[in-house]
Amino acid sequence: MAAALFAPTPPPPAQKAPVGPSAPFQRLAPRQLRARAAVAPPRAARAPTGEWPFEKRMRESLAVLDLMQAQSMEPDPAIFCTLIQSCTDAGSLEFGRIVHDRAARCGLDGDPFVANCLVAMYAKCGHLGPARRLFDQMPRKNVVSWTTAIAMYLHAGFPHDALDLYRSMRNFDGGVKPNAFTYTVALSCCAKAGDLETGIRIHRDVLQDGCELDDFVIAALIDMYSKCGRVDDARKVFDDVNDPKIPACTAMVEGYNGNGKGKEAIALVRRIVRSGQGIKIVKELGFSTLVRSCIIETAVRQGEEIHAVIIKFGYDPGAKAANYLVELYEKCDKVATAHRLFRQLAVKNNRLWARLVFGYLRNGSYEEALNVYMEMLVSNVEPNTIVTSGALMACTALMGLEEGKQIHGRVLKIGQVVLEDSLIGSSLIELYSKFGEHEEASELTKKPRIRMEGEVKESVLQEVPL
Repeated sequence: MAAALFAPTPPPPAQKAPVGPSAPFQRLAPRQLRARAAVAPPRAARAPTGEWPFEKRMRESLAVLDLMQAQSMEPDPAIFCTLIQSCTDAGSLEFGRIVHDRAARCGLDGDPFVANCLVAMYAKCGHLGPARRLFDQMPRKNVVSWTTAIAMYLHAGFPHDALDLYRSMRNFDGGVKPNAFTYTVALSCCAKAGDLETGIRIHRDVLQDGCELDDFVIAALIDMYSKCGRVDDARKVFDDVNDPKIPACTAMVEGYNGNGKGKEAIALVRRIVRSGQGIKIVKELGFSTLVRSCIIETAVRQGEEIHAVIIKFGYDPGAKAANYLVELYEKCDKVATAHRLFRQLAVKNNRLWARLVFGYLRNGSYEEALNVYMEMLVSNVEPNTIVTSGALMACTALMGLEEGKQIHGRVLKIGQVVLEDSLIGSSLIELYSKFGEHEEASELTKKPRIRMEGEVKESVLQEVPL
């Protein structure tokens, strides 16, 4: 079971979608025409074999729209909303613009529902300018319109602009009352912008409007306070909830993790488990969240408990949690265990290779550190600067001058900037100096940015990604 623990879960067998009818559209009744025009294309722009491709279905839907208008039948807003949503899901700006043009010809581009869908479509396709112009031109803006526009700026990475829009909404024509989703988005903007003052003001609005019991608003409040450095206030929000659900629990644990309070995160998880919600909530919290708490506190025992739960119940922890487990064991000096788990990973990144090399170096297992470097080469993974420096340090400790020269020659051959790199250059100076290769060492000391021998180990270890 352990060997298959981190293997990728095979995808479920693909279900073949039925192929659309090819009968002439002219024979369809009006109700059938409307239904046919609103057939939602699949989410993927390029569907697997056996499914009807997005482009083909969109063209057929547009042909039905033309036929409806030719028969003096005006499409209703629901048809355009369905088609625009399909373009949004597929990320198809080309067809989205065509549908927009058809809606405008029918005079429906000003309909609140159609306009909201168009704003979301342009925003999803990365065209904020047209999206904002459409929003500004809306004759009637409801709470969905405002929330869509605020979320547009948030997801595009402009939280301050999103908050400006939120303030405009509150002052617009006597004020538009936000709903729970609006508050969730606005609080996420505060968290991203680090705007505690606005976050506190929104918290007051939440209480005034009676939205404080919404699960996602609670989670957004906890996240906002945590990311603004007010973890105690986040915990007050959490403790005020009688029966916190998964979003609130996840936000609180992540809040502790983000502020370096792994011990408090672990204590909270223990409390949640003791409350009777058991393994279900632990699984839904996300194993990566829990293992990260253990890494912060180097709490190997708690990490082993989580690992045991994964094995016992046969859960797939996901790639992120698996990576964190490797990192936890390495950080807690259980490098051999980390290495065993590492070999089972489907995808191995440079960060974990480096952690293994320096985990072995830290424990004096120089031969194993060099073996990890060789394992990278066999796996056709190019060692980065940090791993190469670690391998050279292992050669120095093992009195392996020839191996060190081979590494030196290899990195020169592949064109890696070695001599001008402070880490690799310093490791080479230490290697050659130890074996009396003073000429080689002297040549290296003439290169810029080289740190001297006494700084090498400390500097390399400091640059291992955490």
